[in-house]
This record gives sequence, C-alpha cells and structure tokens, in this order.
Amino acid sequence: MSITDELREAAAELEVRYTHNDHDFTDLFYPHPSRREFLAIADRIDAEHEAACAEAYGNGVMSVPIALDESQWVKLPVDADGVPFRIGDKVDSDHYEDGTVIGIQYGLAANGAIRELVAVRPHGWDTATWHDPEEYAHHHAPTVEDVLREFGKGWHEQMSGPETFDIADYVERYAAKLRLAGDAE
Repeated sequence: MSITDELREAAAELEVRYTHNDHDFTDLFYPHPSRREFLAIADRIDAEHEAACAEAYGNGVMSVPIALDESQWVKLPVDADGVPFRIGDKVDSDHYEDGTVIGIQYGLAANGAIRELVAVRPHGWDTATWHDPEEYAHHHAPTVEDVLREFGKGWHEQMSGPETFDIADYVERYAAKLRLAGDAE
C-alpha cells in the first residue's frame, strides 16, 4: 500500500467520524481538513512522484520496484555536455566522424575502473566505431548565430595567418550555410 493510499483511507475515516457521530463537536472548535483536502494532497503527491519518475527515466534511470537492489542500476554514459546517450541519438565530434549512436558498452579498465564506450556509426558508413563518450556531443542543428560565429572565427584565423585565401569562396561557403540555417528556422 502506498503512502497516498493510506492518506486516502484516513480521509475516508475522517468523513465517517465527523458525519456519523452526532455528539462529536470537535469540528466546531478545532477546524480540521476535509476529506476533499486530504484527497487533493494525495493527488498532488502522486502527480509530483510521477513527474519525478518521468524525469529520472529521461535521465537514464530505469523505473524499478523499490524491492530491487539499487546497486544494480546502471547509469547511462554522458556526452561532453553531460547529456545521457541513448540509442539513436545523433552526435558530433571534433575528433571523429559525426554519426548515430548504435551501442553502449561497459567494461573493466586495467585499473579496475568501469570504462564506458559508445558505438557511433558515422553518416554513410556500414559499421560503427567505439570511442569514449566524452569525445562526442549531441547534435543540434546550427542556428544562424552558430554559422555567423563560425564564420567570424574562421575569418579571423585566415586574416591573421600568413597564407592568402580565396575570400569569395569562403564567403560563398558560409552564405550557403546561412541559407540552409534560415530554412530550418
């Protein structure tokens, strides 16, 4: 029996006590919560509990009965930004090919620590590569602001470098990105 079920039972007993006992005048001198107020509290507790369970599940914690040993739960590996990985997530990397997460693996490192790996199938590949989760970040479609920041950073690097570069080609490449980013928004 849950705590909220106990609260609902207590509310039902209160109603019986105060409505069927003609000689009990305590409610005149000591206001008491009504059955409806107790039921509203129980409903709020249940709603908050359900929301907390949904949030925990969204963060990689499986919903299991309390009787199970919590030490057996497994936390999902997280990306460079602390976001848990799930199969099917699109990810980007500065070191490896961008792609889709198709597997998660746990192993034991030489020092006895748990080692986490994610399998990412790069776009256009048939097979996946296994790497540390911190090497990836979840993909988000670039915004116009992202493209402009990238343009400015690249422009600064090109202009401060010793080589010359094709300004028209560089501007056209980013103009194309801006047109795509504008379509997505």
